Amino acid sequence: MNHRLVFFVSVAMAGCVAVSLSGCETYGEAAGLGAGLGAVAGGIIGHQSGHAVEGALIGAAVGGATGLIAHDIKARKERTREQTVVAYNYAPSQGEMLTLERSEVLPGTVRPGEVAEASVQYALLGAGSGIEVSEQRSLLRNGQLIADVSTHSFNRDDGTWVSSQPFRVPTNLQPGSYTIVTSVRTSRSAISSQAAFNVL
Repeated sequence: MNHRLVFFVSVAMAGCVAVSLSGCETYGEAAGLGAGLGAVAGGIIGHQSGHAVEGALIGAAVGGATGLIAHDIKARKERTREQTVVAYNYAPSQGEMLTLERSEVLPGTVRPGEVAEASVQYALLGAGSGIEVSEQRSLLRNGQLIADVSTHSFNRDDGTWVSSQPFRVPTNLQPGSYTIVTSVRTSRSAISSQAAFNVL
């Protein structure tokens, strides 16, 4: 198989994966996705260096080691708009306000293959009837990115929100301390939180 054909197959596979994910609303059936995406990325990178097959194998190994299975995001209002306004002594003249209140991963200690839940709580005011809010979760170890857990956008109105996402820890994740970094963004504001947990 020549390099052009390998590259075409890699791009086609990437396109198929993107199409299959674009309409999904449930994210709990992603087992093996990390290895598949890793193989595609590795194949493309390997093609550029003249070693497409080796690149695909390396990509699959890396992707498989970091292929988290992320489940549905659950959101609820912890406080109403009125309660949040009182809590922050907020006035409409302040404009949009996005404030981090807490973040955590529970349980704080897990074994490979078990499910943990990453949660973030934040206050949003000045959003009117609702604005688009993006939530991104990433897995880090010693400050280095291990895997992107998820990135999704939602319509949020004023109030205090709690957003939680269960995820299954990969069975081949090495023991140690890890961090889930959650970034919350609107078109005007951004906050970021870190929550640590341990893998036995």
